[in-house]
Amino acid sequence: MIVYVDVLILVNFIVNLFILHVTVQTLRKRVNLMWMCLSSFVGSLYVLTVVYPKLRYLSYIPFKILIVIGMILIVFREKNILFIIKACLIFVLYSILLAGMCLFIQISNSKEMSFNIIIINFPYEKLLLSVMIIYMLIYRIVIFIGDRKKILTLIYTVDIINKSYKKTIVAFLDTGNELREPATNLPVLIVERNMLNDVILEKNNTYYIPYTVLNGTRGSLVGFKPEYINIHIDKKTIETKDVIIAFCEDKLSKDNYYNALMSRGILN
Repeated sequence: MIVYVDVLILVNFIVNLFILHVTVQTLRKRVNLMWMCLSSFVGSLYVLTVVYPKLRYLSYIPFKILIVIGMILIVFREKNILFIIKACLIFVLYSILLAGMCLFIQISNSKEMSFNIIIINFPYEKLLLSVMIIYMLIYRIVIFIGDRKKILTLIYTVDIINKSYKKTIVAFLDTGNELREPATNLPVLIVERNMLNDVILEKNNTYYIPYTVLNGTRGSLVGFKPEYINIHIDKKTIETKDVIIAFCEDKLSKDNYYNALMSRGILN
């Protein structure tokens, strides 16, 4: 029998990715697709123990358990032992269910079968792989559209007016952002610096806003108080003077959906 190792690894990669995908859904976790692909690739290499006799000793149960644990650790990157055990059990359960389904179909359609036929030349392999790929693609598309809709409901057009200067930006309402300027206790609207390059700060209208991120890093933003801003929500326009505009040197949206972060205190 001729076995194409690259095809065998690719097939197992897709199967592993599918099982990991279902496992992640079951545990209701959000993980990085890159880690899922890396974990699936590591798991797909384990199929070489079936092809190469010298690696047969790696097919014993202890090594299989280690591979499963390694794959789960790569995907979830969790330190909680109970969670890792739970994830491993779910992954193994889905693997057994999938293998059982393949075995059932093979037995139902073939009078003669062997261990190698089931693993390498399974007749419904293409159909199953197609279903797995389509399912994962549809799921990812649905998640992307859902996330996109959620983001759009929190994005507003904002006009910044200061004397004769007017600039229109797109702001994302960060509901977890409660940043305020300490002296005035006014909420802060963080804007990418390149959006306000024409603004010249005046000494009597310059504010420094200290902040702390989740990892403990501290810093300070420079800003100013505009005359007022207009927030366009649907067909309504909300005008407010109680806001501080702070400059941010970094890009706020990697997908260019918005160029400013709005504190929820601005709308309140």
